[in-house]
Amino acid sequence: MRIGIPTTVILTLAAASSVYAAPAAPTHHLEKRGWLMDKMKDAFAKAVKSMECGACVTALVVAKDISYLNKNWVLDAAAGMCTDFKVMPKDVCHGLVYSQGPVLINSVRQASLLSGDGKHICHQVLGACAPQGVQSGVVSFPKPKPAFAVAPTHSGNTVDILHLSDWHVDDKYEPGVEADCNRPLCCRKYADSPLTPKRKASSWGDYKCDAPVKLGVDLLKFVPKVANVSFSILTGDVPPHDIWLQNRESVIREEDAAYKTMADGLPTKVYPTVGNHEAGPPNLFPTKASGGDIQWLYDSLADDWSRWLPADAVKAVKSYGAYTVSPVPGFRIISMNNNFCYTLNFHLYADRKDYDPMGELKWLVAQLQAAEDAGERVWIIGHVGPSQTDCLQNWSALYYQVVQRYSPHVIAEQFFGHTHYDEFAISYGPGAKNAQNAIATSWIGPSVTPYTDINPGFRIYKVDTKSWNVFDSETYIADMTQAATWDATGSSPNWHLEYSARKAYGAHVPIAADKPLSASWWHEVTRAFETNPAAFQDYWTFRGKSAKRLPACTAANGCAKETICNLRAGKSSDACSEIHFSVKRDLNDDAEAADPTGLHSLYKRADPKPWNKKLCGLGAQFNL
Repeated sequence: MRIGIPTTVILTLAAASSVYAAPAAPTHHLEKRGWLMDKMKDAFAKAVKSMECGACVTALVVAKDISYLNKNWVLDAAAGMCTDFKVMPKDVCHGLVYSQGPVLINSVRQASLLSGDGKHICHQVLGACAPQGVQSGVVSFPKPKPAFAVAPTHSGNTVDILHLSDWHVDDKYEPGVEADCNRPLCCRKYADSPLTPKRKASSWGDYKCDAPVKLGVDLLKFVPKVANVSFSILTGDVPPHDIWLQNRESVIREEDAAYKTMADGLPTKVYPTVGNHEAGPPNLFPTKASGGDIQWLYDSLADDWSRWLPADAVKAVKSYGAYTVSPVPGFRIISMNNNFCYTLNFHLYADRKDYDPMGELKWLVAQLQAAEDAGERVWIIGHVGPSQTDCLQNWSALYYQVVQRYSPHVIAEQFFGHTHYDEFAISYGPGAKNAQNAIATSWIGPSVTPYTDINPGFRIYKVDTKSWNVFDSETYIADMTQAATWDATGSSPNWHLEYSARKAYGAHVPIAADKPLSASWWHEVTRAFETNPAAFQDYWTFRGKSAKRLPACTAANGCAKETICNLRAGKSSDACSEIHFSVKRDLNDDAEAADPTGLHSLYKRADPKPWNKKLCGLGAQFNL
């Protein structure tokens, strides 16, 4: 799930040292540091006020220069400004800045900021510059695509497959405490938590909190009541959203406990992927160019996953978190570590021209070629999907070439997570985006966590045992508005079938009983969305797992058109949603009176597209 480290924090790391560009700076070491702190507020206000591409690149250049003088000054200033601006409590500010900041600064040091790297970073992280275009070149394949590459026939027999995503169970969840707090994650007891909460946290969860352990356990207990699961896939993100606190020790403890809970609750094998939250601190997966060590994570995951994976796959996990496994003859799962395309993995900016920083795409091609040679069908699973704007465009474009080469005869389906929403995306062959050219579907799994403003859920797929295509997708949810009632009556969550994709969308686009939910069919569903507002509103409701807490999305406000475009975006550069961190002056007199410094109320986020809200992260939590 995207961790939206706010513009305030990121820009301070860059702008913190911009005052050194001014004339007559003090020369004494201590005077320089004091002068930096004194001038920081004005320098940052100027940087935020413009949010222009040139200003962003300039801030990066100055930050690079000052970091050679004293990197800690930049970090200290950023942490102090974050607190002074009242962006968030001091413990959150300091935790984020001192865990994420050093990596960002190190990558900026290695980047060629005036040769395009600066604009690239400013676009991908802040949305301050225009997209720099896809420059990733062409992937090399061992063999040409077969002349008549078609998907195999179907057996007519199906099995049930469980899809879990974005587990985010919080073992520090505490019922009865504040559920509407001033931190990125609520339903925990903090030093300044009120004695009398505005809204008490239910024992079963809340829309502004990660799931308590008992909710995850109850979900797993319910699954066998509705499905005879053959195996499960878990598309990443196990730890909770306390991103300012996460470190090696907390991550290992939380993941050990979570995987044990899944193993105890699910009698069949689970095939996991690694999410951006699996790192401690989150997001930060080192590359060969950036340096850094995260071997501890891969070793820990290999140990946890060894209960489900064969020895060769466990060995592969220890390399960089990816592996391949064959659950049954003729069928293969390839689990990728897609954090090497995640925009907030600051390690990636050390060398933006290294489009495949760990050689994973080259490895993927080798695995798919072996599968093609062996006549195997393949599922690709990962966390950050290549269709999502959180995936770097160059990496996504390379991955897209791979999908085109090995679809539809090898790649049967793709499964991702990260957004928390219930979504899908379509990949197309070269040329027009139409039903005839649609070659693969990216299934984006609904989250277990209700964070934020959505219901907890999971999916059951009805999958053909020969083609390994999905014939139906059934989403199950529990209605969190009833959480207080469950407590009051001593009952448990009302897990229930929210919808069947085949039934719900088949009402608008009829499909024969012997046909799977193919990419071509999904394309026709998106066409129905364009002409039938009721059909689109069904999708919009299901996207939020029927919590009905999403902003309005209609043709009139432009949301429907943009959303449909995104559903047809098999690669991130095709998406219509843009990254943006726009700000506007708050001219409210009362706000300025309440904040005489003017630091916090001077600017506030202006989001002209509320339907683009990232469910995970500080930007959403603090309206930045």
